[in-house]
Amino acid sequence: MAAGMMGSGRVRGVRARRGDSTTGSRVIAAALVAIAVAAMATPAEAQRRARTQFERPTPPAAVGVRGGYDFDAEAWSIGGQASIPIARRIAFLPSGDAYFGDDRTDWQLNADLALRPGRAGFLYAGGGLALLNRVHDDEVDAEAETKVGANVFAGLQAPGRRLPFRPFAEARWTFVDGDSPFRLAFGANVPLGGRSRPARRRR
Repeated sequence: MAAGMMGSGRVRGVRARRGDSTTGSRVIAAALVAIAVAAMATPAEAQRRARTQFERPTPPAAVGVRGGYDFDAEAWSIGGQASIPIARRIAFLPSGDAYFGDDRTDWQLNADLALRPGRAGFLYAGGGLALLNRVHDDEVDAEAETKVGANVFAGLQAPGRRLPFRPFAEARWTFVDGDSPFRLAFGANVPLGGRSRPARRRR
């Protein structure tokens, strides 16, 4: 009787030890899996935080002046423009120019959208509508007419981190009545409300 009780006690002890060993192995395995997952997630989380902390904010609205040259009319121009951000990389660009020829002054109004690819935003390109008043015929007695056209442009704008303004240079084509005069423009924009700087986000 006593021997049977002792034998059953040994069996229970062995089973208890095996159960403890199995439970311990499961805990160790779970801990190793958690450490591995944390090790893999930490670099991704760090990169995500770095991107969000130093993400470039939406630039402020800006206004400026510009000059240029119309190679088709052989006329210099002067004008102004504004930049109104719609999203971080998209802006509405209304502008107007006066072109001074030998015997006349033409003008053009533009309503364009610009896309700034890349993180720095140095390059931009876009298109829009144009309302221009100029002589569209080659006849001697032709008079200036106001017509609607389409714009395509591409440009380069300096960041202006050390200057209170952002200089730019731009190539522009306007398509109207089968013609596509080519212009070069250069000028500077002044941000309204200060310069845009990358800012840390609160955690």
